[in-house]
Amino acid sequence: MAANSGPEPGETARPLKNGENIWAYYRQASANEIAMFSTTVYKVEVIFKIAWRNDIDTTMKVLFRGKEYAINRIDDFEGYKQDLTIYAYALN
Repeated sequence: MAANSGPEPGETARPLKNGENIWAYYRQASANEIAMFSTTVYKVEVIFKIAWRNDIDTTMKVLFRGKEYAINRIDDFEGYKQDLTIYAYALN
């Protein structure tokens, strides 16, 4: 299962409505997390944790401190709708 890293060629990326300033906890993935995900199809470099939303998916990108990250996995912690953990990797 490969993750989509954004719009198809010819499409343009659009900001998420009301998503310009979402508070996020940000950290680099640990060596253990990188090793764990390397055994699957996921490439993970950073992890964002945000308040739960239902309008985010793996076709989107995160813009953080001027750098774009492709989302390749979203964990909603068993569907509790409290927060989302977003696993991503840097583009270029």
